[in-house]
Amino acid sequence: MNLVVIVTSAKQQFLLSIQRNMFRFCVFVSPLAQGLILGMMYMNRSSEEFTIYAVFGSSLASFWGTLLFSSVSDIDRERYMGTLESIFIAPAGFINILIGKIIGNTLWGIITMGINISFILLFFQKKLYVSDYGLVILTFFLFMIAMIIMALMMAGLFTLSRSARIAMNSLEHPIYILSGVMFPLSMLPFFVRPLSYLLAPAWAVRLFKLAVYDGAINSKLELLGGLIVVIIGYAVICKVLYKKVEYRVRVSATLGVY
Repeated sequence: MNLVVIVTSAKQQFLLSIQRNMFRFCVFVSPLAQGLILGMMYMNRSSEEFTIYAVFGSSLASFWGTLLFSSVSDIDRERYMGTLESIFIAPAGFINILIGKIIGNTLWGIITMGINISFILLFFQKKLYVSDYGLVILTFFLFMIAMIIMALMMAGLFTLSRSARIAMNSLEHPIYILSGVMFPLSMLPFFVRPLSYLLAPAWAVRLFKLAVYDGAINSKLELLGGLIVVIIGYAVICKVLYKKVEYRVRVSATLGVY
């Protein structure tokens, strides 16, 4: 892993991505819309529920939307510009360039979360109701690591596909629903709920609930352990996936548009 390449790629991505109209919409407009909708849904509920779903839930959703649309669409954009083959075989390393791109997008995702949380608290004149701020900060940190690896997995997977935009548009809302970031998982059918254990945002929401209600330390440690296991699982899958992607791409030579 080449740190210089990653930092350079991240810096370039951070500066260039905001030049796109759609990306500016994801960063500056979409979080306001999501915050407004969820804020109106939970404005008459308890302070705890408002904090969990309207504030934290919408911020997680905004972060995931920004990272998904930017990181996955970057692969599709490189393909149609005819540069995907070049960066794939570049001496700097495709994985290093891709990690840098995702980190650059992650920085914008953090800004998106800040805009989202600030807007909700100011617009609805509410205060955060949190008992354990340390757990909130740690959960956000682990969540971002998980999402970076998840975006890396998807970007690698969509390297093989020429229908990345279609798949990308179909992934956003199912993740919201299965993770319980907008409403309790108890509202979903029983047979669907186990899928949430595979998704990092679902563990983050559970941890936020403990941070708000000041849950038992054992419960906090169990959920933190679960989230860390998910992150490790994502990392292992990502490593295996990229080996298979590299082999498949070199054999089939299908990185171009045609």
